[in-house]
Amino acid sequence: MFFAAKFDPAKDLNDLSGKVVVISGANTGIGYHTAKILAGRGAKVYVGSRSKEKGENAVAQLKEEGISSEQVEYLPCDISTPALARQAAEVFLSKETRLDILVNNAAMLLDGSTISTQDGVTEMIMTNHIGVAQLTMSLLPLLLKTSELPGSDVRIVTVGSNAHRGSAAKNPKLDFSTLAAFKDPHEKDTFPTFSRYSVSKLCNTLFSNALQRQPKVALSNIICISLHPGFVNTSVSSKVSWPRLTNAIMTLLAIKPEAGAYTSCFAAASPIVRQHPDQYKGAYLEPYGKILPASTHAQNTKMQDDLWRTTEEYLKGQGASP
Repeated sequence: MFFAAKFDPAKDLNDLSGKVVVISGANTGIGYHTAKILAGRGAKVYVGSRSKEKGENAVAQLKEEGISSEQVEYLPCDISTPALARQAAEVFLSKETRLDILVNNAAMLLDGSTISTQDGVTEMIMTNHIGVAQLTMSLLPLLLKTSELPGSDVRIVTVGSNAHRGSAAKNPKLDFSTLAAFKDPHEKDTFPTFSRYSVSKLCNTLFSNALQRQPKVALSNIICISLHPGFVNTSVSSKVSWPRLTNAIMTLLAIKPEAGAYTSCFAAASPIVRQHPDQYKGAYLEPYGKILPASTHAQNTKMQDDLWRTTEEYLKGQGASP
C-alpha cells in the first residue's frame, strides 16, 4: 500500500525474554514473520505448522536469519480437525509450563473439491473456526495459569479478516444457535468460496469476543484480540483460477507478509495494549493496530454466546474438548 506503518516492531516492542509464544500456521507468510519479529525481541516461539518438513524448514530459515536456536522450535500443529488441534496442544503442554501469547494465525483461504467434512461441517469452518477454538480451549488452562504469575501479560490473538463484513456474514438470518450455519456450503451464492470464508472469519471475531467474556478469562489479565492483517501478498495467488492476473494485482496493491505481521505483533506484544487493557479487551484491530468497530453481527453478544455454546457442544460430541 502507499502509506507507511506508524507501528515499528523494531522500535515499539519491549524485550520479550522469558515469554513463551505459540503461533499456528507459522511456517510461511504472516505467521512466519510474526514468529521472526517476536523471537527477534527475545521470546521463545513455537512455530506451528501442519507440515513437519515446512515447519522444520521455517525454523532453519529463522536461524539462518539470525534467530538463536533456543528461541524457535517447530510445533506439529494441524488444526483441520478437533482431534489434531488438541494433539498439537498436548505436544506443547508436554514441553512448557507457561504460555504468554497464543497467535491463532493458521487458516484456510480456499477450500478444495471436498467442501464439507463427513458430518457436514464445511472444511472452511472446521479449520478456520472449530480447529482454532479447540486449540485455544486446550491451551486456555495454561494461559490462565500464566496470567496469575507476577508481571504476566497474557494475550490471545486471533487473525481474522475484514471479510467478516462480507454479505454472507451480514445476512440477518445467520444463526449460530445450531450447527446449520457451520454446515451451509452457500452453493447458491455468487461466490460460494468467499461466502464460506466470510462466515468463518466472522466466527473468528465472535469467538474472540465470546472468549474475552468467559468468566475465568474476564476475571484474569488475559487480553483477547481479533484483527484484520491487511491486504497481504500471500501464496494464495498460485491456487486461484487466474494466477497471473491475481499475482499482478497482489504485487501492485498488497502489502508484503512482513508488514502483514505488524498488526499481529502489535496485538501480541505492544506495551500500549497492556497500558490500556479496557480498550483492547475484546477489540478488533486493523492495520496497524488501530481499533475499529467490528461488524454488527460480530458485536452481537447473543450471537457470540450462541457460537460459543454450539462450538462447545460440537467439540464435546467429538470427544475432543478439554
